[in-house]
Amino acid sequence: MTSPLKKLALPLWLLLLATLYFCAFNQAPKFDSSIMSLLPHSQQQPMVQTAIDKTSASFSNQMLLLVTGDNDAKIQQTLPHVAEAFQSLNQVDRVQWRVDDNFLTRFHQQLFPYRFALLDPQSRQALQNKQFGQFEQRTLANLFSPLSTDKLNLIEDPFGFFSHLSQQQKSSVNIQFVQSLLKVKDTEQPTYLILIKLRGDPYSLDVQKSVIDTLKTQQKQLKDIGLTLRASGMILHADAGAKQAKHEISSIGFGSLLGIVLVLLLVFRQVPPIFLMLLPVAVGCITAIAVTILLFGRIHLITLAFGAGLVGVSIDYALHFISERRYNCAQRSLSSILPGLALGLISSVLAYSVQFFAPFPGLQQMAVFSVVGLISSWLTVVLLLPVLTRRSIESPIPIATSLSAWRAKVPRFKLNKATLMLLLSFVSGTMIVIINGNAQDDVRLLQTSPLSLLKQEKQIQQMLGTSSSTQFILITCHSLDECIESEKSLIEQLVPLVKKNTLPPFQALSEHLASKQAQVENYQLVSQLYRAKLHSLYTKLGLNESQQQKAKFAFEETRANQLSAKKWQELEVNEGWRDLIISREDNNSATVIRFMGYLDSKAKHQLENTISAFPNAQLVDQVANISNVLQTYRVQITQLVLAAYLAVLLLLTWRYRMGVWRVVAPPILASLFALSAVTIIEGGVNIFHLLGLILVLGIGLDMGIFMTESTSNEQTWLAVSLSTLTSLLAFGLLAWSQTPVLHHFGLTVLIGLSVVWLLTPTMCRHDE
Repeated sequence: MTSPLKKLALPLWLLLLATLYFCAFNQAPKFDSSIMSLLPHSQQQPMVQTAIDKTSASFSNQMLLLVTGDNDAKIQQTLPHVAEAFQSLNQVDRVQWRVDDNFLTRFHQQLFPYRFALLDPQSRQALQNKQFGQFEQRTLANLFSPLSTDKLNLIEDPFGFFSHLSQQQKSSVNIQFVQSLLKVKDTEQPTYLILIKLRGDPYSLDVQKSVIDTLKTQQKQLKDIGLTLRASGMILHADAGAKQAKHEISSIGFGSLLGIVLVLLLVFRQVPPIFLMLLPVAVGCITAIAVTILLFGRIHLITLAFGAGLVGVSIDYALHFISERRYNCAQRSLSSILPGLALGLISSVLAYSVQFFAPFPGLQQMAVFSVVGLISSWLTVVLLLPVLTRRSIESPIPIATSLSAWRAKVPRFKLNKATLMLLLSFVSGTMIVIINGNAQDDVRLLQTSPLSLLKQEKQIQQMLGTSSSTQFILITCHSLDECIESEKSLIEQLVPLVKKNTLPPFQALSEHLASKQAQVENYQLVSQLYRAKLHSLYTKLGLNESQQQKAKFAFEETRANQLSAKKWQELEVNEGWRDLIISREDNNSATVIRFMGYLDSKAKHQLENTISAFPNAQLVDQVANISNVLQTYRVQITQLVLAAYLAVLLLLTWRYRMGVWRVVAPPILASLFALSAVTIIEGGVNIFHLLGLILVLGIGLDMGIFMTESTSNEQTWLAVSLSTLTSLLAFGLLAWSQTPVLHHFGLTVLIGLSVVWLLTPTMCRHDE
């Protein structure tokens, strides 16, 4: 680099940093806490993905509150205050805790015109079988039985079809109306329901803070008066995950930083070198955050937790410079370590870049964060530290001599028949352990919710008769009418399985909406009933001919009353079933049969056999689908990791020729040992264990490169040892993380780096 370029390099670098920071932090950064956003984008058919999104949205944007106590009156007095506390929040769209006085009137107005077009299955079957007499008997029984609660309109609905249509529209939730309030049925203590629909994203930290803070306040206030407030909803799980990530960012990040500072104080016995070493780390992390925000629009909290460990890698470059600076002047120090710094950066960037090619948005973000952080830290060391240390004095480090003396006593590895047999035995043994392990591809590896929250969620779902199951049947057709007819045929096969308790209960669109053709047929069937039994019924009731003519005229007026899917979705009474229609009426259509419980393997097998006769029907199991995706990408990541090792091997072979094995053997052997160890400890390997190997490779290669590039002097061994120790403090602590992604990554790194540090001295040449 020429002298003018040298003078311009630092100002240009500082200007670039200032520009990046201004662009990224000009507005408040957005953070993401959704574990699911770490997963690959779905490769399902568009209709399947739309169905998954729509069925999960109803759960994601809702929060259910249950108020329980010993006294009905006390709960009823409290409900308005709880509802008001949430309704006052900007993040809440609607709070439903009672049925208003006009609800039944609106219900009647919305559905009464379609009483002859939408028939319950039992009535339709009886009409098709010409069993007209039972309808006449049903009307007479309703009129004269003292126990009957049905109110019949003998002119507009003499056979009571609207009453049965109303029964079809019962809520999917196990509740009843008590004084217009939503009371849960069949509970040991009086329990009332409050439904909250969120306006914002449940993964938004602002939404979580506002809603969860209000929930905690209400829980405390109700507890003081002897009532219990329980909650269910995605926002609770999102909040738990966000709090856990925040806690680990602070505890792991602060713990690693504190440990690193203490170690550096013990080694250097001065404060200024510590600030000089932490400066590139700070620049690297802040620059990585800025670039990540600019590229992705937001940054995931897991990325920040992962990035907190970047301290252990980016400090490596500063350690080498500061250690060398204690023995030489600034320019000579940089010149002597620059080849090693450059090779170390290139190999690490190659290793981390592999993550970017993984089809995981979260891992791609982590790759960008890591690569940008490393490069910016490296540039800060090369451009800024020589300037800041111009007046520092040389002063050998006592502990470096002691470490070097210990390393000199370590036996060196020689390639001969005995050692080759030992290596082959080691590789074979670890491979056998790894191959015999069970792959850990279950998406529940990503579960971060505490057991207490999961238990409460299950209890509330059992009480309400609801389910957040991601298992459903998707029926895809060219038209919605075709879907409804196919659905009806399939339901005929499913109902017996539900009665045998082979399958859980389900909800289906065809239970609430008939096809256009079926609605026409229903009207014709009722017309036959009118011709056969209307006169007989009116005669028995003592009604005159004029009233009979009015009934016929009222019936004729409904001939054109057909309920379209578009109109059906607009009706308030159908709000709970709108997500059973997946697409628009004028496009390729799909409907969902939604199960109200979990399908175990036996039920899934039985169901798959049943729907195999319906080519347009398929079982969608989101958990199983994502687990299959994880399995597929575990294989792909394995290939990418091997590609990273191969790429680095080729680069270093060009540099070190036949001596390359001394550089690459420690990280490769350590990786095999780490994988076999986690297989024994955790039963098998998952994708996040494999990604940990990239860090083992990056830091392990740094050690080998610096030990080979230098004359293996004492300051170099001190620097690589400190680098390993700081990396263990940064990443090894992740092994105790409660976030599964970070735990699996950290455990691999903890084991792998420890073995790398032990193996590296044995691989050095005798003449070093």
